[in-house]
Amino acid sequence: MGGSGPCSVQSKGRNMRDTVAGKLTILITAMLIAIFSGAAILSLYIQERSATRILRFNGAQVADMVVGATRSAMLLNDRDQIQHTIDTLAEQRNIERIRVIKKGGRIAYSTELSEVGSMLDPQDEQCIGCHQKYHPPESLPTAERARILTRAGERILGITQTIKNETDCANASCHVHPGEDLLLGVLDVNLAMKPYDIARKESAIEILAASLIGILLVVGVTSWTVHRLVHRPVRKLIKETKRIASGDLSARVPEISNDELGMLAKTFNLMARDLETAREELLEWGKTLEQRVAKKTRELDHAQDQILQAEKMASLGKLAAVVAHEINNPLASVVTYAKIVVRRLKKQDDLTDECVENLEYLESIASEATRCGEIVSQLLAFARRRPGHFSQVDVNSLVDKALFLVHHKIELAAITAQTTLSEEQPEIVGDPSQIQQALMALLINACQAMENGGQISMDTRPIPEGVEIEVADNGPGMTPEVAQHAFEPFYTTKEQGSGVGLGLSVVYGIMQRHGGRVDLETAPDKGCRFTLFFPNLPPQSTNEEVTS
Repeated sequence: MGGSGPCSVQSKGRNMRDTVAGKLTILITAMLIAIFSGAAILSLYIQERSATRILRFNGAQVADMVVGATRSAMLLNDRDQIQHTIDTLAEQRNIERIRVIKKGGRIAYSTELSEVGSMLDPQDEQCIGCHQKYHPPESLPTAERARILTRAGERILGITQTIKNETDCANASCHVHPGEDLLLGVLDVNLAMKPYDIARKESAIEILAASLIGILLVVGVTSWTVHRLVHRPVRKLIKETKRIASGDLSARVPEISNDELGMLAKTFNLMARDLETAREELLEWGKTLEQRVAKKTRELDHAQDQILQAEKMASLGKLAAVVAHEINNPLASVVTYAKIVVRRLKKQDDLTDECVENLEYLESIASEATRCGEIVSQLLAFARRRPGHFSQVDVNSLVDKALFLVHHKIELAAITAQTTLSEEQPEIVGDPSQIQQALMALLINACQAMENGGQISMDTRPIPEGVEIEVADNGPGMTPEVAQHAFEPFYTTKEQGSGVGLGLSVVYGIMQRHGGRVDLETAPDKGCRFTLFFPNLPPQSTNEEVTS
């Protein structure tokens, strides 16, 4: 088994683009460059739009401020005061020019005195918005009031504000304007955008630099990660595969991860181990035949012991069934005598409060003894795979009865219980005895988990698919490991002698027989929340036995 076959082809000197790691690195790098570039362009675009909106808003505020500052002087027709006001305002930072243009297009006031009295062409940049698109011009939208100009190589933001013929102006005694003239003129304010352009350029440089640095960092980390997690394991796997091909079946690949490459390494090692074992078995077959016969004999003996053990367990199960069957006799006696005493007490007149309470206890004893007999019968029926007795069941009454039967245990543990029962009186098709058994098992589990007090809540609610019963407590809760095995038979975390771990498995079995499910939500120190879901229709196998 030499190394002259096809597997002897060396991987040294291969182009990086021909390797899986190289292809992944190139692909991820291209994607990152595209993503970062797109993000940078989008960021610049959004920043530009946002800043432009802010500039337009600020410019509109400046225009409104100028109109407000000159309003009094305009009402008095004080031209000197108007000119003085706009000159003063123009001294503010970034205000390039302020002009008041009459309705006919003549410049009435301007911070540039040389253009006062001159006429503007309706096609000028500050006029075309009104005279070309909107009629009348006083309906000029806010978005069209702003414009960006270029003057001496610098950008200027122009804001146009209409001066309307208000009531005070139309009724003024000094210079009355006809009431039908809605528009008297236009205020034109020019703001310098140089500070904004400088800040925008600096911000763009910062964004591009950050994007470039991010690309370099991510590409570097990605290349290192791909080399470490892909290239090195694959190269090691190729090396060990060549050793196997050359006949060295002791080759193994380090299993250092749980991902696909780790699984591939485990599978490779398993294959190599099986090949090595098979070759050793072939070499030792003739020498170990007697040992193999002895081994098979021991395996047969072990299998026979297992069969005997299974027969013993079956016999023990039959014995347990007989014992359970015999329990029915004393239970029947308990029920009979309890009913006799109840009947006698009911015949008496003027029962004391204590006798009335004892009568309730006796009725509960008779009821629970009857239910115990039913449970024993159900255990036997379960062993024989017989269905339960299904009928229409009032869920709210079962909840109340279950709480009543364990209220002494709840009081002894200093636990408060509260119920939120649906007002719709939801009904389901099921075995009332089994459902009550499931509820009591959950309540008893909650009491045992909260020996130093706590709170239990029971809710019923109808849903479109059926009815839900929720039993929740604020006890110590369960860890995820315990919750995973909570419904397994004989699994318990209680102290020895406190339980055998059948309660929740019984609940699970009851819900399965009803075609429903039981869901558990729990966490350490967060309590437990069991939700029993009963479908609207019973399991198919019990449909024929349902009675209304």
